[in-house]
Amino acid sequence: MLDLIFGYLLIITILFSANIGLFSANFKFNDIKSSLIFIVLGILLIIDIALSSLVAISLLDYLTYIFLAMSVIIFFIMIIYLKLDKSDISFYITLALYYISSFLLASQLNESSIFDSLLLTFISIVVMIVAFQSSKLLMYAKRPYNAIVGEYMSLEGILVFLFALTNTSIMQLDYEMFSSFLIMTPTYQLIYVIITIVIVLIIGSYWNDRKI
Repeated sequence: MLDLIFGYLLIITILFSANIGLFSANFKFNDIKSSLIFIVLGILLIIDIALSSLVAISLLDYLTYIFLAMSVIIFFIMIIYLKLDKSDISFYITLALYYISSFLLASQLNESSIFDSLLLTFISIVVMIVAFQSSKLLMYAKRPYNAIVGEYMSLEGILVFLFALTNTSIMQLDYEMFSSFLIMTPTYQLIYVIITIVIVLIIGSYWNDRKI
């Protein structure tokens, strides 16, 4: 069960870190400033996870509703970003959702090791940097940058919504017969699909520009 929750936490960390990195491109940060900001955000993640260990409330029975609320908020952020063109508001709401969701999931781990916290932080910073650097290419794509980010967010929201739909069934599985890793394998495969789609969007946009 703990491996399953950590798997959820890992995936949420990757998804939101990429989202934060893509949003950061709207602020025109240079490489040094963006890297420092991402490191600070990573340090805040360590603090967030450490504070979650002080919470002794079990939320396992409410994970479905938590994931459902997260997916709704993701689509709400997407609407703000695409329709109202409020990239700053979208960025701050995403940050808040990132730390709140990480806090809630980490609080369900009876105890998280320093290694786990450092691993999540390292992954988060790397994903933010990669997403931010990728945005430099996407900014010059034929398609509008906000449309590409919107497509990523729609996939992100759908994935979290699938978490909500499947969580109850996964929790009721017999863990003596199935390992949590095997249970999460379809979810990891879906993550790979999302990453592949994003890469295809980047390459496709770049290729269209070269042809023009």
